[in-house]
Amino acid sequence: MFHFTVAKNTIYQILAKATTSFVGFLITIIIAREFGVVGYGDFTKITAFIALFYLFVDFGLNAVYLQQEEGEDKNANKFFYLRIGFTFFIFAVSNIVAFFLPFNKALDLGFSPFIRLGIFIYSFSLFSQAVLTSASAFFQKKLNYFPYFISVFIGSLINLGVVFIFTYLGFSILYIVFSFVISGFITGLTSLYYIRDKIFPVSFDYALSKKLLVNAFPIGIMLVFNLIYFRADMFLLSLLKPARDVGIYGLSYKFFDFLLALPLFLSNALYPFLLANKNSPQKFFRIVKRYLVVFLFFSFAVVVPFWFLSPFLTLIKSDYFPAIVPFRILLVSIPFFFLTSFLQWILISLKKQRFLAFIYAVSTVINIVLNLILIPQFSYIASAAITGISEVFIFALLAFKVYSVKIFLLKKERNE
Repeated sequence: MFHFTVAKNTIYQILAKATTSFVGFLITIIIAREFGVVGYGDFTKITAFIALFYLFVDFGLNAVYLQQEEGEDKNANKFFYLRIGFTFFIFAVSNIVAFFLPFNKALDLGFSPFIRLGIFIYSFSLFSQAVLTSASAFFQKKLNYFPYFISVFIGSLINLGVVFIFTYLGFSILYIVFSFVISGFITGLTSLYYIRDKIFPVSFDYALSKKLLVNAFPIGIMLVFNLIYFRADMFLLSLLKPARDVGIYGLSYKFFDFLLALPLFLSNALYPFLLANKNSPQKFFRIVKRYLVVFLFFSFAVVVPFWFLSPFLTLIKSDYFPAIVPFRILLVSIPFFFLTSFLQWILISLKKQRFLAFIYAVSTVINIVLNLILIPQFSYIASAAITGISEVFIFALLAFKVYSVKIFLLKKERNE
């Protein structure tokens, strides 16, 4: 029953991601062909910047909410409105930061007023992201990701339809960005339908909000550093290189990002079971050992076919031929990303969030420094290589920590 539930909810998440990825692939082709490398580079700048703030919307609150006892589910509405209120703050901060982003008009580097306007439009997607993220916590708590799949499926189809219409009518890239906001709100409204009994009455509890935010802070900091370390290369490319380079790396990263979602789905499905067995170290680490092998197997099952399929990127447009090299460099690091994804949630379930925050803080600094040094000379090739090297470093530290905790807990259990 345990394996069936994990498999079922992993499949629902994969179906949701497969839908968004297939639709995203079609939209990518439409944008890349219609607006060219430079236009796609501008689109990447807009979406990548706001994506930096998506994890602030989560900020570890889901993980903390799931750690609550079943009897505390009565706080669901308070949890929901805490996140909505928090998102208003994030929305304001993202636009203030965007206003001060640098732009070199002579060299066409950085973030032009046109791109800043696109960022403002796209920033409204933070609210739909907040709704979907909160709904996901409820779905995960009840071990039922089917509503998540339905919500994402409907929103994706709306997105594709609106992008096609706007492109057919010859609208600018800003309208394409707006189509993502529209589809996001459709996705959010659909997910709200499934959790409507949990979000009323409207309520805010200061004491509970403070407790959740304090407990979530180490996880949130870890996720923020994780995202910065993960997205810093795209941001620095936008500052240091022309839109063409951003477009090439953006396309290769688009497909790489899809593949990285696969271990996250499995981790999401496993997390409630890790929490349920954390007080039984032998059983807990038997689950860990078994699924580490599963993660590793799936990582190689992903790398091999996509390595040989990478030349098909040129079918979108011949201008994207250079994207093959960074995509293959990123592919090599996939097994480490798969394993660290699971190791993260193992440590979170054991409440080792502070260690994770420290590791990702250090990794972020190293990643940014290396990108600043190497991007001016090697552009997106450097960014791809640094991404892989950074993940190997993180994997080694997390694996050592999990092993150390395992030895300690098993020894403690034997002595009791």
